[in-house]
Parts: sequence; structure tokens; C-alpha cells
Amino acid sequence: MQNPLATTPETEARITAKAQELWEADGKPGCGAAAYREAASELIGMESNPDAGQIPVDSPVPLDANGEPIEQAWLEENLGNSGGSMDELDDRQEVPFATRAEEAKALKNQD
Repeated sequence: MQNPLATTPETEARITAKAQELWEADGKPGCGAAAYREAASELIGMESNPDAGQIPVDSPVPLDANGEPIEQAWLEENLGNSGGSMDELDDRQEVPFATRAEEAKALKNQD
């Protein structure tokens, strides 16, 4: 099988002809046929390799019955506390206290 990325004189001739064809189909704008070279190269590549990109690829993550990805449980660790009293830090007040007396009372009740 021939390398699809290799440029041969035949391929170059086909690209040049296709670029000329596209340029003429657009009404021969002032940019010239050279401006259509990239589009022509892509079209010739598609014509030469019609099955390119058709090989199925397995998903890197497991999928459920609906085709949705199944995330690993450890991904939830960075989402913070989901609720409930899971450790000793959950019951602490995270906002400042209104008075020093409230703060002292709360700190005394922690221990």
C-alpha cells in the first residue's frame, strides 16, 4: 500500500488540477488558483483514502449500557464534603463569629 502522506508527481499534478478547478468554480477571484491548493490537497486525500478514519476506536473509559462514561469513585474526592458528619472538621463553623464571647464558647465546646 502506498503511503497516503507521501507526495508524488502524480499527486501534485492532481492537486494542481483540482485547485485550478476549484478556483474556476469560484469565478476566478484575484487570489489565483494557488489559494485553493490546501482545499484541493484535502479533497484529493479524501478521494485517495475514502476509508480513512473509519476504524472504530475503543473508549478509554468504561461505558454503561446507555453509552455514558462510568467515572471512578476517587474522582469525587476533590468535590468536597457531600454532606453529613464525615470527619471532625464538618462540625466546625467556617464563618467568623459575631462576638469574641461566641467564639470562645464555640472553641470551648469543641474539646
